[in-house]
Amino acid sequence: MTTRFRALPGLLLLLAAGCAATPEPAAVAPARPEPTVVGGTRLTGPEFRQAVFGNTLDRSLPNGARLLMHVAADGEQRLRIVGTNGQRATDRGRIAINGDEICTSWDRIDAGRQNCFAYFRLGESLVAIEMSGAMTPTRFNLLPGNPEGL
Repeated sequence: MTTRFRALPGLLLLLAAGCAATPEPAAVAPARPEPTVVGGTRLTGPEFRQAVFGNTLDRSLPNGARLLMHVAADGEQRLRIVGTNGQRATDRGRIAINGDEICTSWDRIDAGRQNCFAYFRLGESLVAIEMSGAMTPTRFNLLPGNPEGL
């Protein structure tokens, strides 16, 4: 009878060790789908630099406001939004090209947090798709130079 009780602690130790030795499998993040634009061609980082640096992206917003973003040759960018009532908002930021992702950060917008985009040429326009999917795709007209003096 004493022999049975001596074996019990050893058996419990083995069972506990066996439970601890089988960790849960690690969670794997799902692969991010590649953005696409029907009829569009994705720009590489160098193609984006050649097309956009030194020029201005122009967009009419659904509410009638106008967004202008000039990208200087060194990647510095300036933004101006003009509301339908003439009210203006401005910001400054930078563009960094990471492979084929175009990453922007602004001094005031999103407190300087970086957002990365894939850009596509669609006819004479450019379409920007934010890589996390948090923003609606945005279509821009490309204006040569800095016609608004941003």
